[in-house]
Amino acid sequence: MSAVAAVFRRELGGALDSPVAWAGTVLFVVGLHVLFFFLGYPIGDQRLPGFWAGGLASLDALFVWLPPIYAILAPALTMGSWAREFREGTDELLLTQPVTIRALVAGKFAASFALLGAMSLVAILSAALVVASVGPLDWGTVWGGLAGALALAAIHVAVGLLASAVGQEELVAFLLGSIVLLILWAAGLFVRVLPPTWAEALWYASPSLHFLEGGARGLFDLRDVVHAALAVGAALVLNGVVLVGRRWR
Repeated sequence: MSAVAAVFRRELGGALDSPVAWAGTVLFVVGLHVLFFFLGYPIGDQRLPGFWAGGLASLDALFVWLPPIYAILAPALTMGSWAREFREGTDELLLTQPVTIRALVAGKFAASFALLGAMSLVAILSAALVVASVGPLDWGTVWGGLAGALALAAIHVAVGLLASAVGQEELVAFLLGSIVLLILWAAGLFVRVLPPTWAEALWYASPSLHFLEGGARGLFDLRDVVHAALAVGAALVLNGVVLVGRRWR
């Protein structure tokens, strides 16, 4: 556990020392608020007006934007986690230290998840406070949506870390992670026109659909918890497998 904590502190400290993380936080919060308050969500069947236009005390138009934004933001935050180590040659030093690969993967995941989770907390709660000052906001739905957003963020971070290990270069890792996650999000737009068997399979595979039909509505479903745990676990295990293969080259 101390090894995981050491990796966590190293990764999070490095991220917070970089102006990129702070700039990314500001862009994420401001961009999400502009989309929520002014633009709304004009995509697919779930078209929603912006808050000021719709006048409803709800965060629905904010939550529905999180999957496509996370699909870009999470790979951007994680693309250098392994790719930078490979480029600078520090991965060989890390992999020869008395630290297990499991601890390295867990520490890097925890640091990236903590960063994206904190960004999400700031963006969601600040928007909720503004909405609550205007009308009666259902805080139960807000807390449920926040929990679902954190689970969604964990999945995206785990996939982004895997892409960083597989891609080995930062740009390749970003593109690989973003493409995979955007495909999973975009596929959900067509779930209603697919045959029932395909639609059910897609629902199980897509993190976005689990979030939008569960946490984003303030609903708790054990299947969503199991899905998030399995998705994060599978991505982290595959990450370890990639690193083991690299160690024995």
